[in-house]
Amino acid sequence: MGKLSLCHFLPGKILSRVIIFCILFLLIFSWAGCRQAIQQSNVLKIGMILGSGGLGDRSFNDSAYNGLLEAQKAFNIRFDTVDFTNKESNLDALRIFAQNKYDLIIGIGFENQGNIATVAKEFPQTKFATIDVNATGDNIASITYREHEGDFLMGVLAAMLTKTKTVGIIGGMDIDTIRRIEKGFKQGVMYQDSSVTVLTDNAGTFSDPQVGKTLAQAQYTKGVDIIHNAAGRTGLGIIEAARESGRLTTGTSGDQRYLAPGNVVGNRPKRVDTAVMVLIEEVKTGTFKTGPRSLGLKENGITLGPFDESLVSKVMSNRLDDLKQKIVSGKIVIQVD
Repeated sequence: MGKLSLCHFLPGKILSRVIIFCILFLLIFSWAGCRQAIQQSNVLKIGMILGSGGLGDRSFNDSAYNGLLEAQKAFNIRFDTVDFTNKESNLDALRIFAQNKYDLIIGIGFENQGNIATVAKEFPQTKFATIDVNATGDNIASITYREHEGDFLMGVLAAMLTKTKTVGIIGGMDIDTIRRIEKGFKQGVMYQDSSVTVLTDNAGTFSDPQVGKTLAQAQYTKGVDIIHNAAGRTGLGIIEAARESGRLTTGTSGDQRYLAPGNVVGNRPKRVDTAVMVLIEEVKTGTFKTGPRSLGLKENGITLGPFDESLVSKVMSNRLDDLKQKIVSGKIVIQVD
């Protein structure tokens, strides 16, 4: 007896409709699969090596990560991050990103300068970027900041707030970025009140809060009543020292007032997230620009506040706004060389 099929039981018209339906279903299914494949091929892959201190520093690295999250929403990217550990391990991570054809590979901070330059030479068709440091290469974009513009204003603020006529600044390490911050801060203090003394320390690390706390306690003991914090994760110890001693601190990252309300006056954020967004948008739109560039107050790469309004009066805020406009227009020039 022959095999029976569905065709034996269906009239011709119904059978034709079933066949047409099956064909349409297969076409739709195939189109959906192709569409998904096309969409996946359009997703940018971004690799990022973070600076020392890593995620959770509530400062530099966290700002970079926020930029990736913003770009994920805006540009449909997929990203992977790697904490900085040592040169050899991070060289391997960069090479893995490049071998897997990531669309953009970003190194955050001075620790990644040499590694990015090395791997960029090995993969000349891959796009690389550094943030907060310049790296040389035909396929490398480098974004640095004119930190001194914002830190000049923070020096002005410190000079307006101090009651002891002694303020301090603690940097993470003796590198170009921290030197610019210190020079800007000191010039701002002197611009506002030349009778104020500035004490300076470098922690030698961006990742040890205990070192930051010890240095801050020593400065507060010497009569400092407000410390400008430029130390990354190490700066979390500065904030703790301010809280315990009832003194004040300002910073160079995002809003940290919640860590010690009444002691953290406010910050001068370096918008690493802005730099990340700029770079990814350029890759997305095919306008990626290699070579060095800098961001400052004018480009919104450096911003001010928000500030604790119980500490920073309207008169102080107006003073900062006025000086900011003078910096942007070139009427005030901060010397960093």
